Amino acid sequence: MTSQTSRYRTLIADDEQPARDRLKKLLTEHADQIELIGEAQNGLECLEMIDRLKPDLVFLDIQMPGLNGFEVLQQTSHSPVVIFCTAYDEFALQAFETNSIDYIVKPVKAERIQKSIDKLDSLKRHSDKQELLRIIESYISQAPKKEITSIPVKLGDRMLFVRIEDVSYFLAEEKYVNIVTKDGKTYLSDFPLKSLEEKLGESFLRIHRSLLVNVKRIKEINKHYGSRFVIKMDDSSQSKLISGRGYCEQVKGLGEI
Repeated sequence: MTSQTSRYRTLIADDEQPARDRLKKLLTEHADQIELIGEAQNGLECLEMIDRLKPDLVFLDIQMPGLNGFEVLQQTSHSPVVIFCTAYDEFALQAFETNSIDYIVKPVKAERIQKSIDKLDSLKRHSDKQELLRIIESYISQAPKKEITSIPVKLGDRMLFVRIEDVSYFLAEEKYVNIVTKDGKTYLSDFPLKSLEEKLGESFLRIHRSLLVNVKRIKEINKHYGSRFVIKMDDSSQSKLISGRGYCEQVKGLGEI
């Protein structure tokens, strides 16, 4: 917090525009204590903005695409005061009622914002990043998973969101992962293949240590030599992907081959 203004330089992170707009409107009533310096619409953007802008306070949505709130806090090098925002009030939120942790249940109400503002000095004095991580990790293990519908990719200074249903497959090459879409476009992803596999679940299948394919876009599967298969994708390039020997059973599990 800057000594000249005694206001908390504040970042809002939420993937839903209406939620961000509502929170911004409510926070303008506290302009004597809150200085809004930015807003993030996904976890990757939030992480970058925290490390670059070094806010004093972050209103942090727990379930966001890209990185969830826990992953953002785990990876950031800066430790702001955090007030969690969530739509899941039924999940162990009593754990947040401490001197060092605060949360707001959506939709955000003016009186609840006031309560959080009143607690800011206490939150700042008792802020403990490891405690935050421990609590939110426990929370996430109990909360329902938010279905991923798009994946963020950086294009220069812009952030583009590629719809998951439009992805044909992910291809890992050295340090990078390429997103190949149904219309043949290719984008670079910041996520490792293993992380994508975990996040996307059964809708995508690992057929090779370097390939993760959209099951719904598989058009044809043919036997290849050496316990491998040629998988033809339903995309503009009619891509033909060859599975790895160690992934034979996974491919067979798609049907009788």
